[in-house]
Amino acid sequence: MNSLKGKHILIAGGAGYLGEPLCQALATQGAKICIADTDQTRCAQVANAIQAVTPNANVMALNFDIGNEASIVDGISACVQKFGGLDGVVNATSGASGKEIGDVTAEDFDRANRLNLTGPFLMAREAAKFMNGGGSIVMYASMFGLTSPNQANYPDGVTRNPIEYGAGKAGMIQMVRYLASHFGPQNIRVNAVAPGPFPNVAKLDLPDEFIQNLEADTMLGRVGKAHETAGPVAFLLSDAASYITGHTLPVDGGWTAW
Repeated sequence: MNSLKGKHILIAGGAGYLGEPLCQALATQGAKICIADTDQTRCAQVANAIQAVTPNANVMALNFDIGNEASIVDGISACVQKFGGLDGVVNATSGASGKEIGDVTAEDFDRANRLNLTGPFLMAREAAKFMNGGGSIVMYASMFGLTSPNQANYPDGVTRNPIEYGAGKAGMIQMVRYLASHFGPQNIRVNAVAPGPFPNVAKLDLPDEFIQNLEADTMLGRVGKAHETAGPVAFLLSDAASYITGHTLPVDGGWTAW
């Protein structure tokens, strides 16, 4: 039931921090995957890394911009043409200005909405056209779609999580419910995961105090590891989750359960 063997899955944001280990996990479980991201070079690198570990993996690197409708339509079409069908799509993209609330412009807010709401909506709607036998759509929401950032967690010099990010992810959670209701009669399931604290410490210069604050707000006493969203997403894509739809699964070490 947990096998993804033979399933055709597109992962938007597949070359990202959380997307790459997800792609690796899905390929290991036998899925045929389209690694879709704005940086096609990185997509190709991820594809090569997967095939180095899983030589028989069927992987496609795909240029894909969640903020561009034509790119979404063309990307899904290319994936379907490559594999002959589509059983699942994952949206592991996000957008935010990275600014404090007083500096966020109307353009910043609109751009984030395009990336966090409009693009994922268009992707889900387009993908559903090719899921003739049913399928699974999984969105990456966020703990900040369920709760507000704790301002006390941010030491001086660390920018607080931007308002437009959390607002968009909260909207995504509602969109998941709506899409699940709409596509249910077609046997298309729509769910989300809501990752908790997953700071990319190798890339971002974050003070120890900030990481310790994040750790203290989880029940497990640590931040997430990049691969730890892969299992829940693989589950939601699989037949083991065949009666789950309209649900948002926190993957947050207990952050939102306090």
